[in-house]
This record gives sequence, structure tokens and C-alpha cells, in this order.
Amino acid sequence: MVRLNRQAYPEVTLTLDFGGSGTKGIAQIRGSKPTAIWMEPAVIKASKTSLAFQTRNLGNTYPENTAWVGISEDYRAVGYLARSAYNATPGLTPRKYELALYKTLAAVWAIKQKFELPDSFDISIALLLPPGEFEDSALLKPMLRDALAEFDTPTGKVNANLIGYECFPEGGGIYAMYCKNTGEAIRRRVIALVMLGYRNASVMISRRGILNRGKTTNLGMYKMVDLVIDRTSGLAAEELIRAITSAGNEPKPQYFHHLCSDNNHRDAEIEKIIYAVHSSREEYAIALTNWLKEVLPSRNELDEVIICGGTADYLREELDTVFPITPIVWHGGVEIPSNLNEQWLGSRLADVWALSVYHSIKVRAARREEAANG
Repeated sequence: MVRLNRQAYPEVTLTLDFGGSGTKGIAQIRGSKPTAIWMEPAVIKASKTSLAFQTRNLGNTYPENTAWVGISEDYRAVGYLARSAYNATPGLTPRKYELALYKTLAAVWAIKQKFELPDSFDISIALLLPPGEFEDSALLKPMLRDALAEFDTPTGKVNANLIGYECFPEGGGIYAMYCKNTGEAIRRRVIALVMLGYRNASVMISRRGILNRGKTTNLGMYKMVDLVIDRTSGLAAEELIRAITSAGNEPKPQYFHHLCSDNNHRDAEIEKIIYAVHSSREEYAIALTNWLKEVLPSRNELDEVIICGGTADYLREELDTVFPITPIVWHGGVEIPSNLNEQWLGSRLADVWALSVYHSIKVRAARREEAANG
């Protein structure tokens, strides 16, 4: 439940999904249309002196590319700056909430810069965490509230007053919109909600409208990427994942040319990469589908399956075979407004967009209640 200060209504409503391949967000400034934001996933410690030097030319790039934040004496580079200037990795090992604090602060600063907001403003936030880490949301809330009240950035101190907060398990945004669109029928069905991301795979079961706590495994898309890297040489994960997803079901040489540095042996290198992609996809798909079969109810019990997440699109053929008779609703039927897809994130925005719609409705309802009560 969003609880708003009786004396305030947020200038910013922000929804974030801390995906392993990047932080996806929907921001809405009071009186404006929603805007999508995307930041790379890396976070790393650095000194304030070094960070200030790295971001001395702020006007030459988007704020998402120059984000750093400081909480007391704890300074972190976030996103593209962390990766490009400090060689930070995506940070797939720590639990998501451990880095969510810095990613949220960085997103708040980027939004402040993009929309030229004052240094002090009110904000309401909704977040997505894996079902297996959802209990961490209780730990995150006071950390966020305290840090937002005053944190350092490339443009000085920011004071954001957290007047609304809620957290959902990944897939929760899609489920909330699905329930709204389905109506009473949700109370008569058994539905599996399968979320497949870059870092995690999660399953939650809704039985007659009662959603369980869900299960999470580390069988995200990065497992396949690691297999390909193990079977080749000298490939970087970020470039490789882009090539794999662009190539789709039938990898062709042109998608992998840029990964090969040896012009004399390029054809042989590409052939080796394509073979590694084929074999790794098969191995990864087997592991993932076996896990799904273990944690899902029997086919006879399921009325419907909602499958969402970026990995879902890539493995659509394999996932179809897991549910030969059960109807599949891809991405919960959520449609992304075309104006939000500037980053070409497509269905990867479905969960965070759906949650932002739900969260904004709650915020507006609270505003109307405040107005009615004077």
C-alpha cells in the first residue's frame, strides 16, 4: 500500500526493475507523460575525487552515462560510468537489494537532470525484486528513505523525500495488470507466472487469485552466455549477448563478425562461435526446462501460463514444448506504448511498465482521497 504524506503529492513517480542486463525504469513527472529510463547494471566503489574528475564534462552526454552517488563517505559509480571508467562487472553475484540502493539513487539523479528538477522534491517509488529476495524489500525501505533524504551527486547534494514506497516480486507488475484485465475469472483459475531474466528465473503460482511466494533459481540467460564463453576464447559477455539475441534462432556469420579480431582466421572463429551458441543453447534450455517441470504444477492442474522476461522471447520454441496443451500468455498480454521504446527494450519493459501503471493509479487514488478530505 502506498502511504502518502497528507501535505504532499510526489513530483516524481518512479518504478524500477533491477535486471541483470540493466536497470529498467519508468519515471513520471507530475503533469507529464511517462518516460522510460535504462542504465547499465554495474556498480563499483570509487573516491569522490576520482568520480568528480571523470564527470567534469557533464554537458557532453546523457546523465545515465555519468551517474555516481555518495552516501556519507560511501561513493559509487553506477551504470556506464562504472563499466567504462572503472571496469566494473554487471554484479550478478550479490543479492539485488544490496546494489538496488545505489542504482535507485543514480536513477533518481538522472531523472532530476533530464527533467531539470530542483535539488529537493517528493518522490514515490515502486520496485521489483526476485521472489526469492522479496523479503529483502523490508530491509531496503529504510535504507532508501534515509539515503534519499540527502545524497551526493555530480551536480551536488540531492534531497528527495520518499513519501510512497512499495515492492513487488518480479512478474508482479504483469500479474497486477493481468488480474485487472481478467477480472473475476482470476478467482477460478490456476495460473503459473514464469519470469525469465538475464540473472534469474522465477516461478509464482496463482491459485484462485492467491499468489504464492514463488521460487527463484540462478538459471538466467547469463548461464548460456557463460557456456559460450567457456567454449570459445577472448569474448566479452556484453558484446556476446547482444550478438546472440540479434541472431535469434538461426545464428548466421554476419551477427558475429565484430567479435573476431583475427582477419586471417575469421571464418573459422565464427564457425566455432556459432557451434558454441548452438550447443550452449541446447544445454541451457534443457537445464531451464527441467527446473520448470520440477517446480510447476501438473499440466492437468494448470489453466494458463504467463511467460515473461527478455529470455522468454529467445527461448520461445523450447518453452512451447514444455506446455503443449496449456495456453501461454506471452508477457501477460502487456502492450508497451511506442513512445517508451526508444531504447528498443521491447518486452523487457513489460513488467516495469505494468507496475508503473498500477503504482500511478494508487498514487492518483491517494491524491483524490487527500483532496476529498481537504
